[in-house]
Amino acid sequence: MTIDDSKRPRPRFKRRTDAVAGAADPETLFGELPRTPKGVGALWSHQADQLREYANEHRDTPDVALELPTGSGKTLVGLLISEWRRTLGQRVVYACPTKQLARQVLYKAQDQGIPAVLLIGRHRDWDQPELARYTRGEAIAITVYSAIFNLNSHLSDAHTLVFDDAHAAEGFVAEAWALNVRRRLDQYEQLFDALGDSVEPSFVARMVAPEGPATDSSEVRLIPVGAVARHAEDIDRVLAGLNGDPMYRFRMLRENLTSCLFYVSRREFYIRPMIPPTFEHGPYTDPVQRLYLSATLGDAGELERAFGRADIKRVPVPPAWDRAGSGRRFFVFPELAAPPIEIAEDAVDTEVDGEVRPDAGLVGDLLDLAKKRLLLTPDGDSATKIADLLGVPASERFTAKDPDTGIQPFIDADKGTLLAPSRYDGMDLAADACRMLLMAGLPTASHLQDRFLETKLRASEVLQERIRTRVLQGAGRCTRGPKDWAVVVVVGEDILRFLSRTEVRKSLPIELQAEIAFGLEQSQEPGDDLVYLAESALEQDQIWQEDAEPELAKLRREATREPQPNVAELAASTVREVRAWTYAWQQDWESAARTAVEVSDNLQAPGLRPYRALWAYLGSAWSSLASTDDASPAALRSSELLRRAHNAAVGTTWLKEVQPLPSATYDSDPVDEKGVEGVLALLSGRLSSSVKFENQSATMLANLNQREATKYEQGVVALGQLLGSEAFKPPGKGRADAAWIWEAFWMTVEAKSEQDSEGLLSMEYVRQTNTQLASLAADRGVEAPPAGSISVVVSPRSVVDPDAVPIAGPHVYLSTPKLVLDIAHDAVRAWKELRGMAKGVVGEVLHPTVARILWEHRVLPTQVRERLSRDPIRGA
Repeated sequence: MTIDDSKRPRPRFKRRTDAVAGAADPETLFGELPRTPKGVGALWSHQADQLREYANEHRDTPDVALELPTGSGKTLVGLLISEWRRTLGQRVVYACPTKQLARQVLYKAQDQGIPAVLLIGRHRDWDQPELARYTRGEAIAITVYSAIFNLNSHLSDAHTLVFDDAHAAEGFVAEAWALNVRRRLDQYEQLFDALGDSVEPSFVARMVAPEGPATDSSEVRLIPVGAVARHAEDIDRVLAGLNGDPMYRFRMLRENLTSCLFYVSRREFYIRPMIPPTFEHGPYTDPVQRLYLSATLGDAGELERAFGRADIKRVPVPPAWDRAGSGRRFFVFPELAAPPIEIAEDAVDTEVDGEVRPDAGLVGDLLDLAKKRLLLTPDGDSATKIADLLGVPASERFTAKDPDTGIQPFIDADKGTLLAPSRYDGMDLAADACRMLLMAGLPTASHLQDRFLETKLRASEVLQERIRTRVLQGAGRCTRGPKDWAVVVVVGEDILRFLSRTEVRKSLPIELQAEIAFGLEQSQEPGDDLVYLAESALEQDQIWQEDAEPELAKLRREATREPQPNVAELAASTVREVRAWTYAWQQDWESAARTAVEVSDNLQAPGLRPYRALWAYLGSAWSSLASTDDASPAALRSSELLRRAHNAAVGTTWLKEVQPLPSATYDSDPVDEKGVEGVLALLSGRLSSSVKFENQSATMLANLNQREATKYEQGVVALGQLLGSEAFKPPGKGRADAAWIWEAFWMTVEAKSEQDSEGLLSMEYVRQTNTQLASLAADRGVEAPPAGSISVVVSPRSVVDPDAVPIAGPHVYLSTPKLVLDIAHDAVRAWKELRGMAKGVVGEVLHPTVARILWEHRVLPTQVRERLSRDPIRGA
């Protein structure tokens, strides 16, 4: 009998999927895995150490996190623990942030001989035999975070959950309980209608107004918690009209809308609890263990906040690896080059590789050294703009948006530019896949809650750990292993200033500290020389090996790692914060309020005062919801906590916008009261004449719209007068160009209107500005200026000399001529409205009207202070 081999399936060896069952621990299991051609032959010592510590100390710990930096074999450690727990009879789910990473983990599992199945995409499209293998405990299920954190998870039967890249989890986990109502939807304006008079009309008008030169897209506000509770039914009715993905997300929140915070900007409403209520999500809480794998766990409790877990035990990074690092990076800061050259929109065209494209200056010269480049930016618009300026043709632009192919087309291409906005994690571009990375801009706010904390609350210390992690991870996208190398081009004054801060650099891994310090020093060479140095780094040639590597080794030996200020206090706060939001989600307002008070009372470091104010406000709002009448203990506590919140929120306006004190007026702050009095005095005095006002305001606007120094300084003084201050130019050399005095608050202005936008703001100017308030205090015969006074440098230059950043005083800020001109226009508009109402009205009657109009135009002194102090030179 002849057998047709072409139709016969090849025979397979019989094997048991539990062949290694009974291994004592994950380290032992590694030696018993099948030998494969692509598998790792031996564990590194630090991998073995972490596996041993896990097996000895944490095999039964409900929540445990392992820290292993990029390139240190983190995925293999996670897979070994997963496989070991599977052989003990458990169903194991290994979750990744993105589909691309899930596929990569699958390939690594297969290379190592670890049985695994890939379950991504819609559950109805999952391969049923593969799903059955997971269900029977024959294979690890590899999936994405969203398969766990959704309304109806189809992986709810796991015994062990493993979360890879847990440092990137905040957005992926919180997204399950977050709703974005975009401006283009009808529900955006309908929500304002539903909130009624809880939101002032002037703010609503700014939010819904058509885009124009005077619009401020950066403004964000927190809607009062009490207003959401009062209008919950109307809000529910509006949101019930959503369709598609927003409706799905609304269903996750619908029963708990009063437990959510509502943020709003001109772009969207953003609705979510501050900390995700994972405690009620069975697919997450039912497993006997949750294992978190992270390249950087951080010290401030961000992992606990991201997952809503109060107690996560940690296995830290091996000390030796922290000093060794992963791969080699040459950081280039083109804005520091001598002479400085930046991307210019009006640059002439040039020819590169036979193609005509815009000249992007030094940045373009650097990126043209490599055929494949990664553009990492905080948002999509920035990535597209940079690609346009670089002249990247459409055929060579790649993105990571395709859910199935991810970045594989870019990896496979011979030439191209990968546009990856906000993808600081979840992309592996190892070896020759890409050796040129452009990091443009500081990754601060990924959503409105972050933006509110940063720009309104001024609680930047709370965000520092998250920002630091994004920068750290973004810089390592092209160096995934010890033998990788890449050039990292860093552009943008915010990220340059961030990395110039000594305390930030000292908190980074030792190797990264050395690389950044080396890059900052080398980048001050002439632009042409910098291009040659970058080329040397790309080629890893003899010059690099003989010059750069010894210097990096020296910098590495000299570096020490130190935590950033207040991280221990923030980490200790997480237990109480998670508990408070658990109570709030359960609508146990009394317990939530009491726990919020505990949080606030334990945030005593001066740098955490803004965060303390937020928690005092939450305690007040939740106490009010718990109260039965105005005389109840909860109501009395609410009033006391609101006063406490206002005391802690000094120097900001967010709480006056959200929940002013009951007896408060628009100018309850003594600084604002003084400003209103100054405006009233001018209205009834020197500027009572229409002709005089029109002349002064027109001259002021003209002076602030040109560059000549003397006229510009006169314009700044005139603006201070319209804002109700005692405004003047102090006499003497090296003094401020203008001083604005409101008795309890002073501001000095150092105007550099004649500077070009190119170049650095020098150390000399920063030093000079440091002393201006002290000089003013000496003039006035007092020991020091009032607390909270500030000095502002107004310059078209946004880049500060890195050596000047650490020496800048905490009261010194950088602003732009455009913002000063915007404030001047707002002041003129307010004055014109006032003049139309002021005729024949006495000051006492007019006072509250003046205060209201100045508030609505955002030109009360406290509002001006907030607008001009958005950008501290040194950082918080």
